[in-house]
Amino acid sequence: MEVIVLASGSKGNATLLKTESTTLLIDAGISMKAMQERLEGGLPDIDGLLLTHSHSDHTKGLRGLYRKQTPPLYTTKPSYAETKKRLDIAPEFMEVEGARPFAFNDVYVFPVELSHDSEATLGFVFEAEGKRVAYVMDTGFIPESDYEHLSNCDLYIFESNYDAGMLFSSERPYYLKRRIDSVKGHLSNSDAAYYLTRLVGEKTRTLVLAHASEECNTETKALDTLSSVFKSYALELTGIEVHVAKQDTPTPWLKV
Repeated sequence: MEVIVLASGSKGNATLLKTESTTLLIDAGISMKAMQERLEGGLPDIDGLLLTHSHSDHTKGLRGLYRKQTPPLYTTKPSYAETKKRLDIAPEFMEVEGARPFAFNDVYVFPVELSHDSEATLGFVFEAEGKRVAYVMDTGFIPESDYEHLSNCDLYIFESNYDAGMLFSSERPYYLKRRIDSVKGHLSNSDAAYYLTRLVGEKTRTLVLAHASEECNTETKALDTLSSVFKSYALELTGIEVHVAKQDTPTPWLKV
C-alpha cells in the first residue's frame, strides 16, 4: 500500500490510498483542482470514496469530483442523506456501519465508530498486502473497546488537533472552546499522544499527526507533546517515522 495525505486541517481534508489494483479516496474536503495540483500526474481514477462524516471540511470537494468521476460513495446513511443535498447527482451509495467490515477489491476495510458532533462519524482501518493503516480523525475520545481493532497498525493517520493551552488562551468564544475540548469534539495533542502510547506496536513504522488547528496548534507543539508523553510512559519512538500533515501541502507518498 501507499498513502498520501493531500490536505489536513479545519479548511479541508483528503487522503489517497493505493494498492496494486485499488485506489481509494478518504474524504474530499478540498477542490478537485487542489487535489490535481498536489498529485504528480493528477488525480487517478478513484475506485471508491470513503466519507468519514458530512462536515464541510470533509465534503466540500465532492461536487467538483463527481463532475469528473463517479466513484461509489461509502458512508453511513445519515452522512449520505446530508451530503447528497450538496451534489448535482446522486452517486452510487454503499452503506457503511461501524464494526461491520467489508472488502473492496483487495482492501479489507474495518469501520470504527467515532465520537464527534456529526451523526455517525467513522474512522477506518485498511488492511491489504499484509499491512494495516488506521485513519482516525474528528473524534473526542476513543473507547477501549476499539483498541483491539486499532492496535499495532503499520501506519497511523491520527488526529492531533489542538494544544490545550493555546486553545483556552485564544480569542475563540468559550462555547467553541468547550465544544472542541469535549468528547464530541477533537483530540488534543496530549489526547492523541496518550492514545498512541496504547495503540502503536512492533509493526508500527509511521505516524502522521493530522487535522492540526492553524490557530491553536503548531507542528513543534504536536511533536514535542508526542515525544514527552511517550517518554512519560517509558516508551520510545525509535524506528518510527513521524509526520505532521499540513493544510496546504501534501505529505510525501508513504509506503506501507
